[in-house]
Amino acid sequence: MNKIWNSRGWQAYLLAPVALLFGGLVLVRAKLFEIGLLKSTASNLPVIVIGNISVGGTGKTPVVSAVVSKLKSAGYRPGIVSRGYGATPARQPRLITANTSIELAGDEPSLLLSETGVPVCICINRAAAVNYLANETSVNIIVSDDGLQHYAMARDIEVVVVDGQRLFGNRWMLPAGPLREPPGRLNSVDLIAVQQTPNTTQAEKHHAYDNLRLSQCNAVAKGSFHLDIVALIELDSHQHRSLSDFKGRRVHAIVGVGNPNRFYFSLRNAGLDVIEHTLSDHHKYVPADIEFNDNLPILMTTKDAVKIREFDIVLSNLFEVCVKVVFDEDLEVAMDQVLNSLK
Repeated sequence: MNKIWNSRGWQAYLLAPVALLFGGLVLVRAKLFEIGLLKSTASNLPVIVIGNISVGGTGKTPVVSAVVSKLKSAGYRPGIVSRGYGATPARQPRLITANTSIELAGDEPSLLLSETGVPVCICINRAAAVNYLANETSVNIIVSDDGLQHYAMARDIEVVVVDGQRLFGNRWMLPAGPLREPPGRLNSVDLIAVQQTPNTTQAEKHHAYDNLRLSQCNAVAKGSFHLDIVALIELDSHQHRSLSDFKGRRVHAIVGVGNPNRFYFSLRNAGLDVIEHTLSDHHKYVPADIEFNDNLPILMTTKDAVKIREFDIVLSNLFEVCVKVVFDEDLEVAMDQVLNSLK
């Protein structure tokens, strides 16, 4: 998250007039959709949007994968739609496959296809992607990776993912703060999933809930989740290793995601000596990004690994850090209740 968004300092105040203008436009646009002057495109299939109201990594994509897994276990045939950030813009719906290049698919859609095995369609117009999946595939429910602000796409359920440590910074709109929509938007969603660390206490969870500042008269369902590291996979040999195998060792950690600090923290928390290499979210990797003058292991997120795997070079000593989403009991119950409302 941009450092100026952490407080209401002088830089944020300089940008405040622009933020007020942006916030006003956001509210007007939302109102136009609400009263019908701007139209939403509905689908004959239920649509679940999993997004956020702030920029930067919140853990949204792992939650999408976890929700798709729950839907499959419940007997649904889910599909995923995405804008395809980082890809060549798809102005018409593009159904990606395992052979679609990262340049055409985008990193997150490629990751979701690999993890879930369900149809993934990308398009700038998410409503068009929804209709493509509904008409051209056998899916019977659709999950949108992001798209909370894409009101042209009608939806049945809205899930907002929040970073429990960073929350909303200074709570101001872009560009003075990190918010895409006002904090009050949380009062209109169906479920809030707050990402925490594995050792977060119940008191700390409730403190984060209090800081969401939800309306007292509107009880939005909420719960917490964390990410567990389950394996390290060498990109070249596909050999699985345990994180404990690297305890006490010095490693390079390459991160091109919205919130790299969580990745660094999880590695250090496991006893690794981490050399940080922070790149921009959706960074377009080149071989030089992974070339170091030593033989130290190089660790990266799955989102980064899907891009590096396309390099035509030997990928030994490079490891993908695989994680799984763990819902706490509150989120598990709330998620089941929300999904059951579709029946």
